[in-house]
Amino acid sequence: MAIFGLSDLHLSFRHKVNLYQIDPKQDIEKPMDIFDWNPRYFDLIRDHWVEHVGVSDTVLIPGDISWGLRLSEAVWDFDWIAQLPGNKVLSPGNHCYYAHSKKKVREALPEGMEWIDADWTLVEDYVVVATRGWNLPGDYSFQEQTDRKIYERQVGRLQLALTDARKHHPDRPIICMLHYPPLTKGCTESGFFQLLKEFSVRLCLFGHLHGSSAYDAIQGNIDEVQLCLVACDYLKFAPLDLTQWLYN
Repeated sequence: MAIFGLSDLHLSFRHKVNLYQIDPKQDIEKPMDIFDWNPRYFDLIRDHWVEHVGVSDTVLIPGDISWGLRLSEAVWDFDWIAQLPGNKVLSPGNHCYYAHSKKKVREALPEGMEWIDADWTLVEDYVVVATRGWNLPGDYSFQEQTDRKIYERQVGRLQLALTDARKHHPDRPIICMLHYPPLTKGCTESGFFQLLKEFSVRLCLFGHLHGSSAYDAIQGNIDEVQLCLVACDYLKFAPLDLTQWLYN
């Protein structure tokens, strides 16, 4: 049994589709080739996923799963993911507009899929926590008047998840799922990263960064926390096996 990471799938199916019978002109609401992605990127995801992920494995998906504005639209993307092997743990990203109610999202998910946001779940020997994250103070995109309150709220949500996880499972190592990176070149310290260090988080997965910005991502072992970008296009649409950081 293995644990994988893959975020930013950016799916947009118009209706229920079969894994192997998809016509982009008829079945896709928002094509990703406008962002220079392969027009059939979903086939790349499927093929890599089926090749590497087994039925007993788990894939962690930290955000931007569906372009759906409403849950009634996102369910077709959930259904497509559900056809792939393994268990799936999902958490929100900045484009998950349908995720207003954690309860409703959980009720809409197919079997074998789990949604966490400001809370946690168990995967193998690990406790997995998640929240969305936000723009970091010091980044060029950070606007004090509009971003500060959201940033502080998201830091608080991560603290709630970590505190409760540690209370219930004091001895289990922790994996954290964020959508936004906890550190950037413009912000080399943040409330998110302080919490990761305080709670001795083993591994933090994040997405959100695409194109040239992905290559500026801060990754690797930083103060005993392993940071890992798992954005779909950065990984060439293949789930990343996290074994190298979890079982050594």
